[in-house]
Amino acid sequence: MKKVLIFGAVKHVIEKAKELGYETIVVDQNPNLKTIELADKFKCIPFENFEESSKFAKEEKVDGIVNATEFAVLVSSYVANNMNLPSIRYETACIAKNKYEIRRKMQKEGIVNVPQFFEVETIEQLNEIKNQIKFPVILKPCSGLGSLNVYRVEDLKTLEEKIYEVIHASFNNKALIETFISGQEYGVEAFVYKDEIHILAIMKKNMTELPYRSELGHIIPSGLPIEIENKIAQNIRRLIKALGIDCGAVNFDLILSEENDVYVVDVGARMGGNAITSHIIPLSKGIDHVGNVIKYAMNDDTINLEARDNKCIVTRILDLDEGTIKELPDFSKYLDNEVVEIFFEKSVGDKIEKYVSDAQRCGLIILKGDDVEKLKEKSIQIRNQINDDIIREK
Repeated sequence: MKKVLIFGAVKHVIEKAKELGYETIVVDQNPNLKTIELADKFKCIPFENFEESSKFAKEEKVDGIVNATEFAVLVSSYVANNMNLPSIRYETACIAKNKYEIRRKMQKEGIVNVPQFFEVETIEQLNEIKNQIKFPVILKPCSGLGSLNVYRVEDLKTLEEKIYEVIHASFNNKALIETFISGQEYGVEAFVYKDEIHILAIMKKNMTELPYRSELGHIIPSGLPIEIENKIAQNIRRLIKALGIDCGAVNFDLILSEENDVYVVDVGARMGGNAITSHIIPLSKGIDHVGNVIKYAMNDDTINLEARDNKCIVTRILDLDEGTIKELPDFSKYLDNEVVEIFFEKSVGDKIEKYVSDAQRCGLIILKGDDVEKLKEKSIQIRNQINDDIIREK
């Protein structure tokens, strides 16, 4: 039996690998995840420990490497490159993990970009450029995830107050300051295979109110005219080529301005999260996205990227009222022919925090049907019912 090494103990990835007939070897830096028990073999290794991960992969004689988490983009490519297994180049992964370098690539290639962007790692650097900054701006970690520590900033005083927090929250200890672009945010999922870039889905995103810019869910179809979707796809293809991503899954966050200009917010050299890979792509398009990612890693050429369906899918992150959970409802009572699945990720005794980023989410609702507006309304209704039915400690 062939062995696949999966970085990240992600349930739907492990299960799909088993379904495809592979022995699952999982590496994660958290030894307490319940999903670990799904793996045939598990090893706890910090994702920043490239050499130990590489040694383990060689000892296990794995046949392919799959990355299932944003935390392991670098280590998974490093180990795969060392073993001459299918993957993007490590150098490419490093660029994709750095928002400032992505901006520089876009600038060099003449791809639509924010008017101003600065990389800052000290207050001294901020003082050197402060007279050049035109507000409002978005302040974010140069290398981060999940919309953590992302703020819209209106003035220099607030920027100076927030800069240390954002620098220290970044994996590379650098902050990105860039022009705030007003518009609607969208997500794009793509797959690069045999020198062809396949745009699998363009999804409208539901976002929190400013000053935070955090995801609340996805909607597909996007509702955009075909010419605008084609414009987005063209920009995404140009950026994928500019970044040197030559294989596998890629996901993007972008803003479509009021003038219909396409501004890329973030790039992930991996499968998309928040049910994009596990539910949105397969349920809406009939494409086995997770299976395709695993097959590519394992040199299986039975990959099928052709859409066989076009269903409406709406997801809603459970951003619930604060408090400590005393009692949970029976979530099965909310399910019907449209409410496909509800993931609830907290337990009795856990604290619900104010939702400002993906780190505070309580779970996710997934709906499928034929009327996207009806599904959107229903997602809010179910979210509110769950919120009211949870009993909190007084």
